Amino acid sequence: MLTSNINQQEFVDRRNKCKDEAIKLGFKGLMVWSRGGGSFDRYADNSYLANHYQQRCFLPDFMPLWSGRSHCCLLIPAAGEPVLVVSSPEYNPNLVTVKDVRYHADFSGEICKAMKELNMDQGQIGLFGTDVMTHDRVVYVGKNLPKVELVPADDILTNVRVVKSARELDAIRKVSKIGSKAVDLIMSSVAPGKTEAEVLSSAMEYIISQGAALYFTVASSGETINSAHSLDFPGYDGSRKLKEGEFFRFDLIIVNEGYISDFGRTTVVGNKATAQQKEMMEKVTNACEYLISCIKPGMSITELVKLGNQHLLDNGVSLDTVQTDPSKIYAAYPPHWGHSLGMTWERPWFIEEEDFIIQENMYIAIEKSLYSPALGTTFFEQNIIVGKDGVELVSTSKTRWF
Repeated sequence: MLTSNINQQEFVDRRNKCKDEAIKLGFKGLMVWSRGGGSFDRYADNSYLANHYQQRCFLPDFMPLWSGRSHCCLLIPAAGEPVLVVSSPEYNPNLVTVKDVRYHADFSGEICKAMKELNMDQGQIGLFGTDVMTHDRVVYVGKNLPKVELVPADDILTNVRVVKSARELDAIRKVSKIGSKAVDLIMSSVAPGKTEAEVLSSAMEYIISQGAALYFTVASSGETINSAHSLDFPGYDGSRKLKEGEFFRFDLIIVNEGYISDFGRTTVVGNKATAQQKEMMEKVTNACEYLISCIKPGMSITELVKLGNQHLLDNGVSLDTVQTDPSKIYAAYPPHWGHSLGMTWERPWFIEEEDFIIQENMYIAIEKSLYSPALGTTFFEQNIIVGKDGVELVSTSKTRWF
């Protein structure tokens, strides 16, 4: 994405060229989809079920050299052993928990071949990863296995993954420890004259040195503070210098052994907050800490969210959707109080409409943003594991940097 010297007409010309070609081909129009967010977005299902991460970046099919790059497909028959079809011959047999792993340059063809062997070539087949299986794969399966009906079934795995095992909890504690140290490094680096990129970079060497990876990070400050990110891509600004007295906030997600930590903080550049800025940061931090103190197994998400919303109201925060009064502090976007975590962002989402019961050994992120038309937006997020009688706080970074 260009961030400077953008020639608007060049983009108009590009679109017109595409439109002209579409008209020549008799199309009524074009639908343009893209993928973004990094290389860790949709690995979780097969990592969870087969302990396989499909290395290699996405590449368009280029037969006879390769096809399906960045994808993998696990077939679990109703009777018999599973088959994992990979799109690169470079996989680690010491880690994959499926004995039958197959590779072929014709990725789709190998999947269909295996489905015939597994008696999965007719009838309804539950599909996990409905947002990952690409259109060309759907068409290929439809042509080669016309008696198969693919039925969206993601909710099955979503429900299975909610409660974490002891081994998962070990991985979660480890990634949270790394993430907590990284957050402390970032917040200690905030200073006037630095760019957002320079502030964030203070933690990158540490993250990599621990064998973890950056999943996703965004930051905002100054005029962009009301958005989670200063720039759509890469999510933080590498040119603008931070100014003393302005808000700086960020959200950091790292991944280790497939599991993520996801939390963030807000501070004032120069560490000299005004009384009003301090009030906002205290309110958002206190609100999240209050909600965390309320969590216990057996509670519904609906019940918990109502407690959080009432806490905001009791402390002078407005829940109005029209947010124009400069004398008020509002609950900001996004409107939820958090979500479940694991190998990715998971249900339940913490909104009143989510009638889901909290269970022991769930891994949860509690987060909130507050907005003032006069001051900007503050953000706070913590990660916890639900225990038998309360919670275990696993994001242990310092909470108040003001």
